[in-house]
Amino acid sequence: EFVLFFDKNGFVITLGTESGINGDCQPGATTVTPEGVVLFGTSEGLMMIDTRKERRNLTSPFTNITSVIISDREYDFNTPIVLSYGIYKLRVDFIGINYAAPGKVTYQYKLEGYDDWSDPTDVPYVNYGRIEDGNYTFMLRACNSEGICTEVPVEFSLRVKLPFWKTWWFITLFVSMLISAVFVIIKYRERKARQFQEILQKKLDERTHEVVMQKEEIEIKNKDITDSINYAQRIQASILPPISKLHETFSGSFVFYQPRDIVSGDFYWYDRMGEDNFVIVCADSTGHGVPGAFMSMIGTTLLKDITVRKEVNSPASLLATLDMEIMSALNQNLEAERSNDGMDIIVSEVNLKTKMLRVSSAMRPMIIYQGGEQIYVRGSRSSVGGQYEKEQKVFETNEFQLSKGDKIYMFSDGYPDQFGGPLGKKFKMVRLKNMLRDLHDKPMEEQYNYIKNNFEIWKEDTEQVDDVLFMGIEI
Repeated sequence: EFVLFFDKNGFVITLGTESGINGDCQPGATTVTPEGVVLFGTSEGLMMIDTRKERRNLTSPFTNITSVIISDREYDFNTPIVLSYGIYKLRVDFIGINYAAPGKVTYQYKLEGYDDWSDPTDVPYVNYGRIEDGNYTFMLRACNSEGICTEVPVEFSLRVKLPFWKTWWFITLFVSMLISAVFVIIKYRERKARQFQEILQKKLDERTHEVVMQKEEIEIKNKDITDSINYAQRIQASILPPISKLHETFSGSFVFYQPRDIVSGDFYWYDRMGEDNFVIVCADSTGHGVPGAFMSMIGTTLLKDITVRKEVNSPASLLATLDMEIMSALNQNLEAERSNDGMDIIVSEVNLKTKMLRVSSAMRPMIIYQGGEQIYVRGSRSSVGGQYEKEQKVFETNEFQLSKGDKIYMFSDGYPDQFGGPLGKKFKMVRLKNMLRDLHDKPMEEQYNYIKNNFEIWKEDTEQVDDVLFMGIEI
């Protein structure tokens, strides 16, 4: 049993068996005399304490460490303890001596680098289950029954060495080796890259040399071919009749002729037949470029021959004869099945005295302005030459009585089929009709300039899709 009292200075004093009190205190059996003597009854009799003679416990305990055991081995803690790298268990035994109240000594301790100050305890030892590499300092202080503690803690130091891979020299060595390895790898890769680049450059130089040689050969061949085509163009141009003949014959005329590839599959032909008749042909051969040019030359040659025959007395008979001659020249028959080359063609015959116009067309339309009114003449559904047909082709002759100032327009499909404009679409026949409706009453030279410029504006940067031929004649 313990009894609590307040002394004359207001301090709390705890008394127990260590003060000679062995019995149980009786409730209410307590009094204090005027002299400061405390009387209280116990089961063992009356007890008396003279508070005037009570002495306070003002001396801090004498504190000491008795032993340090690390992993079951005792160490001298008077000098710093240094251990090799590993994981250890630590036990520290200590004691705090206070003669006034030896049983009321409490302890506080900490292992700096491991934990913080512990709560007060009367257990005179401490265990640490896992101590690894690092620097530690164990600190101990003891307090007496009145809370007066050791001013300077008792301590000892402990160091567990770092593993070699955590030491500065190893880290420095490792970083140096890593940097060296990276440097070596980079240099090795650079060398391999240079070698590979040299191999590639060598192969590239060889291929470049081959390409340059081939390019020179191709350029020579292309030049030869282009020279040949340009020469062929001069031959083709020499075969075509001069524009001046149209100007001399009619009040006004123009020919807008623009091949796609130097030479053209489109061609025109005209000549006086007898005293009063003038025959005008506008033709669009199959293909363009060199193949088309061959067809145009065949067509021109055959037309010159056919128009002098007496039995050929109308544009329709001229087309029928030309159809047979082309199929014969190109061996286009049912058995051979070799070629389907031909041409879409318009044949117009103008009587210069009566101004009677006779027209026969194979697959190409014609526009006539008669008295200021537009007349659209459709051609027949058969081309001249081309695929052999069992049924005989039929070509019709249409007649129109014209007057002075009337105009006729013939054209291949290159103009209406050209892509361009803001939406990249075909020019089409509708636009062509509207264009002529706005132009037909203007001078022929002005019409020519407008038709030519309009085609370039419409086409702009778009590739020309076909040969272009556009003819206009004023009676």
